[in-house]
Amino acid sequence: MIAGPSGTAAGSLPAVSVVVPAYNGAPTILRTLESVAAQEYTPLELIVVDDGSTDGLPGIVEQFLAGRSIPGRLLRHPANRGLSRTLNEGWRAAGGDLVLILHQDIELLGSDWVSRAVEGLLEREDVQVVTCHYGIPAREELTFASRSFGFLRRQFHEAPATGRDFVTFTEFKCDLLRKATLERLGGFPTNFRLAGEDVVVAYRIRGGGGRILKAYDLKVVQRFEGTAGSVRGNLWKEYRFGMAFAGVLVAFRGFAFRDLDASAYTRARSLHRASQPIVALIGLVLIILAIAPGWVWALVAFIALVIVRYASYVRRLWPDFRRSVPTRGRAVAETLGAGGLGLITDVVYPGGVVIGLIRSAIGAPL
Repeated sequence: MIAGPSGTAAGSLPAVSVVVPAYNGAPTILRTLESVAAQEYTPLELIVVDDGSTDGLPGIVEQFLAGRSIPGRLLRHPANRGLSRTLNEGWRAAGGDLVLILHQDIELLGSDWVSRAVEGLLEREDVQVVTCHYGIPAREELTFASRSFGFLRRQFHEAPATGRDFVTFTEFKCDLLRKATLERLGGFPTNFRLAGEDVVVAYRIRGGGGRILKAYDLKVVQRFEGTAGSVRGNLWKEYRFGMAFAGVLVAFRGFAFRDLDASAYTRARSLHRASQPIVALIGLVLIILAIAPGWVWALVAFIALVIVRYASYVRRLWPDFRRSVPTRGRAVAETLGAGGLGLITDVVYPGGVVIGLIRSAIGAPL
């Protein structure tokens, strides 16, 4: 049990509160909870915050808690309030000094996962967050859409030889940090409803001198269900990511591109996202110019831009699909299809950025 108001029992390791924000995650949450219950670390508690699910998730959680000895509770919202509010309610209810934020579709691999994460957090004072290698999908469960967008976003990736990185941001999908850090920062900003709240907290931590350690030996499996497995659902996420990043840029400006040399992983993801609005803007200018009489060269330049961009996607994606798809023919087909999706995201994501800038200017939530 978690002892004392400080959350640390005398003579023991710091208590860990696992906070699971949940919304319509019935297909995946049981494996997530079971992976927490399998942890050998003590003291440990489990807090699930249900954000108005309509798919039977609360019943699954209640049945799980009734059949396990791990201290746990379910907090419920009568209606959906958004991820930031759900996270804030969870960590504020935590009794532990340390908080592990764990999304409903992620399964911890290994019964010593929490023990090793705690060691990583405590071994250096400037480490404020320990995040894991969640770039490992349940490959047999992936659809073409989830596989394609996982590679396009560089979400699925191989671990570097070093085994550890100090990264510039984290998504707080499976991250351990001190409760005091969240208290000092005021938690997750509620003007970001579905995305962006994670990057804001990460930048605030780094702005205060803290570091984010990405430990690739802390492995998890991430599962995708519902809209995460469809092209339409992923394009909607791209649009929302663009809106959120606009809000981040307004708040932090050039800080978003600081220290990218520290990690090949964050450098690749950040530069890809930065390139998309630039490509979209160049393409838009060329289309406008092509409308004018005598500016045929602009149309030719636009076609060349599309071809080069598509070829760059295909070249980057091919090694990923070749490793992940069982047959060469299918790998070729999926690579070519994913390259086309990349071109679409070059329009959808910047579109979200534009709307996000407008909404930020008028003070509307993102």
